[in-house]
Formats: sequence, structure tokens, C-alpha cells
Amino acid sequence: MHRTRHTPVPMTVTRSAATLLLLSMAAASSGCKKSEAAEGAGSGAGEKTDLGPPLKVKTVGAVDQQVPEYLVLTGDLSANEQSELAADATGKVIATNVERGQMVKKGDVIATLDTRSAALNQQALLAQANFSRSQVDLAQQECQRGQRLYDSGAISKAEYDRTMSTCSTTRFSLEAAEANRSMAQKTLGDANIRAPFSDTIGERYVNIGQYVQPQTRVASVYQVDPLRLSLTVPEADVALIQPAMSVAFQVNTFPDQSFNGTVKYISPNVRVASRDLVVEAMVPNADGKLRPGMFATVRLVLKQRTLPSVPQAALRKDDVTQRIFVVGKDGKADERIVQISDGSERSPLVGIVSGLKTGETVVLSPPDEIKDGSPLDASPAPGHS
Repeated sequence: MHRTRHTPVPMTVTRSAATLLLLSMAAASSGCKKSEAAEGAGSGAGEKTDLGPPLKVKTVGAVDQQVPEYLVLTGDLSANEQSELAADATGKVIATNVERGQMVKKGDVIATLDTRSAALNQQALLAQANFSRSQVDLAQQECQRGQRLYDSGAISKAEYDRTMSTCSTTRFSLEAAEANRSMAQKTLGDANIRAPFSDTIGERYVNIGQYVQPQTRVASVYQVDPLRLSLTVPEADVALIQPAMSVAFQVNTFPDQSFNGTVKYISPNVRVASRDLVVEAMVPNADGKLRPGMFATVRLVLKQRTLPSVPQAALRKDDVTQRIFVVGKDGKADERIVQISDGSERSPLVGIVSGLKTGETVVLSPPDEIKDGSPLDASPAPGHS
């Protein structure tokens, strides 16, 4: 009878299996813990999306407003009238009566030249004119006498012609003397250099003791009320330009102030080199704030259109965009990038070209902590519907 013999398992093998079993259990346990940790983390992330208590804000409704539509251009201011006064005479300056920026009236004396030589010359030419006039009177008497003698046959035709020629010659001499005398009188008058129109001295170019010629510049005079605003309109926009259109503009000197004018002069041709049209508007300048030579950023008013509008305080601006926060149906903030109409940046109400509809409610003076999706505790701002 045979017996089956069982070979005993070595102790080292049994311990290895046990070790593997323990490692497997540990890995499973670690996996469970990681899963629980992940779930816990997910739960924590959900808690972080909580935006906190609602923000208390004041709101205003977007209303329809007539907003002007503009053509944005650039231009330069110039004097309505500008004159570089020439001496128009020869002589030494003996007096100057104006300084830069001084107001003058038409006819005021700006500078005076030495008139002694001109006065002596005028006296001499006046004497010559008087002498010529007496010669004409004497020749006229001789001509009348010659006519009677010729009619009676006492003198020949040749002698008669000589007498008549003398009369004509003396008359021509008188005319020349009178012209010279008038020229001397004008020269004497030109010694007082006068303002051609009333307004402001730009610069005085001469000083006492300086010798001037007729073409020498003496002073510049500017008429600065009104001013001319010269605009260059691109060829594509020429059809939009009409006389009497309103113009609004700003200058760098007064960045927060708007000035106005009216289109008055329109060039008949488009310049070939630059493909643009030159237009001039007249600008009142009674207070003298504006100066010739200033650069202007111009808005030419084309027409009116209706746009949803909100107060300036509803805008949040940065260097690139302008944003508003609309109160959504769920009571949360809806952040929107908007486009405003040209020129609205200086108006109490801002016309919104895109990004807003009439009747929507926007946050007034949005707080720094507001962002897209923020819960809101909204109430109408006083004085706004």
C-alpha cells in the first residue's frame, strides 16, 4: 500500500506571498485615500466659486437719446486777416508806437519815418506845379490872341500852329508837375506807417534809427476774432460736406473745453497730390483764448441718430476698452465691452453704439470688486429711472 507523500512548503515562499498580499492591500487603501482626497479637493473647489454676499450697487436704465454723428478730422487755426506791413517808403525810423500783442485800430500809426527830406521835396514840387500853372495861364492868353490874329489874317498858318503848340506843351508840363507833387505828398504820408485793420500786433520788425526801404517789413498784424479753421477732408467724404455745417473741436491747450464754428468756405477742387478737399470754418474768438497756428482735433457734425445712452459714471475705462456692467435677469453682473459714439466722452450722457440695448439696467459707478457674474443687490440711483 502506497501513501502519498506531501512535500512541505518552504517557509520562505509563504512569507513572500504574504508580503505581496500586504502590499496589494496597502495600494488599494492608498488609492481609496487619494480618491477621497480628490473628492474633498473637488468639494473645496466648488466652495471657492462662491462669490460672496451680493454687492450693493446703484443702477440706471439706458434711455434713448439723439446723438450727433461726426466725421473726425484734423485742422489748423489761422487769423481771419493777416498782414505783413511794408514801409512803402525810404527813410530812417524815428518812432515806433507798438509792441507784440498790442491791440490797434485801423489807421493807428505803427511807426514813423524821418519826413524832413520828403517835406522839402514836396515844397519844391509844389513850387514847380505853381510855376507850371502860371505858364499855362500865360500860354492860354497867347493862344486866344493867336486865334484872333489868325482869324483876321494878321498871322500865317505856320505862326498860328506854333502858338497852339506852345499852349499844349505848357498844359502837359503842368500835368507832370501836378503828378510829381501828388507823388511827393504820398511819400510824405507814407512816412506814417498805419494799421490796415483793427486787431493785434504779432511782431514789430524795426527799431528807432533803422533805415528802411519800401519793401522792408515793419510789423505784422493779425485779426484773431473770428479765426479760420482749415480742414482737409478725404476724397471719400467730400460728398458729406455742405456750407453752414456745425464744427466742434478741441485744442491741446484746453483739452477739457470744446469750441465751435461753422463751415463757410469750400474749395472747388480736390487736391491731386493729397486727394483731399480744403474746407474753412469760421470760429468766434471774442475771449482771445484761441491763437493762430493751434492744431485742432475736429468733429464735423453730419446728422443725428438715436442711441441707448447712460451716464458717464456707468463706464469703466482703460487704455484700450470701455466697459459697462448690466444687471442680468439672474441678478448677477453681466460685463460688456461697449463702443461709444464719437464725441460722447465729453457729454453727460454717453451714446452706446454697440453692446447695450435701450431699457437695460446698468450699474452706476461700478465698484472695484465687481466682475462678470458677481451677485448684485441693486437699487435705482436717486434721480434716475
